[in-house]
Amino acid sequence: MLLEIDELKTHYHTPQGVVKAVEGASLKIREGQAVGVVGESGCGKSVMLRSILRIVPQPGKIAAGTIRFRRKNGEMADLTAMDSNGRAIRDIRGGEIAMIFQEPMSSLSPVHTIGDQIVEAIQLHKRVPAAKAREMTIEILAKVAMPRPDQIIDQYPHEISGGMRQRAMIAMALSCEPRLLIADEPTTALDVTTQAQILALMRRLQAEFGMAILFVTHDLGVVAQMTEYVVVMYMGQVVESAPVDDIFFAPRHPYTHALLHSIPRLGQRSAGQRLEPIRGTVPDPFARPSGCPFHTRCRFNDGQRCVSELPALREVGPDHQARCHYAETLGLSGVAAPLERVSA
Repeated sequence: MLLEIDELKTHYHTPQGVVKAVEGASLKIREGQAVGVVGESGCGKSVMLRSILRIVPQPGKIAAGTIRFRRKNGEMADLTAMDSNGRAIRDIRGGEIAMIFQEPMSSLSPVHTIGDQIVEAIQLHKRVPAAKAREMTIEILAKVAMPRPDQIIDQYPHEISGGMRQRAMIAMALSCEPRLLIADEPTTALDVTTQAQILALMRRLQAEFGMAILFVTHDLGVVAQMTEYVVVMYMGQVVESAPVDDIFFAPRHPYTHALLHSIPRLGQRSAGQRLEPIRGTVPDPFARPSGCPFHTRCRFNDGQRCVSELPALREVGPDHQARCHYAETLGLSGVAAPLERVSA
């Protein structure tokens, strides 16, 4: 096991109240595994990722739970027990766990060249001379299929395209050969062709470096292509986790099923079918609903147990967990399968 997150809670204390951005999330990642995290905007995906690296912005704070990471020396380190600005977490951050941020233009420094930024990361973690770090930077830029790496290294982020900036971000993340790569919607701002190239590049580099990937995205097509295990989040909680095939063909939570039904499928219009949007909106974070957090939008809400009792995340199949009182009886057997309301 490479990473274990257990009942993580990350809260923001504001003058208006407490925002429970992550409220009891748990997941595990094995060495070399690709895990996808999906969910609507505001469900806590990015906050959970930032909690792993201990870079949650103020006034956010990890309120409870543990994040355990197996380091290169085999030691299982508790990241939540480390000082967020201490030497230990700074050695891990960038060196053993790297992150590709959502928007490279705002993540890269506009006043430093691409090469300066990657060289700095290499020198911090590898302790090599500047000339050697520059040589390694050109090599890693070439590995991410950057055109003319010996020239791009001396250019600024605004001088290159969006796809090239994203390649530069990937190169920086991989420059120190991390054991875990966190990708926070790395292809959101890219066109479809460039997105396909970046995804193919990440798959190739994962195989080459033997690293694990924690991939966060809104695109379920990307999840099917990139990952082998999927975690579905809603209002800061993991509501379902399962192998990717089970998520697509045997979902056991109403929210997962609603996500799958809300994406268009080939032939849908000709068959007279309409998209099924998820009804309602994500509840106000300052006024979380009682019981199951999804009950205000769920078509299976029984009006009693769903409203008053928070369901536990429990096993509903081999390596398959769901947080629903009726996960075993919903009969969610496939994306196109009809759903019937369950009685209390």
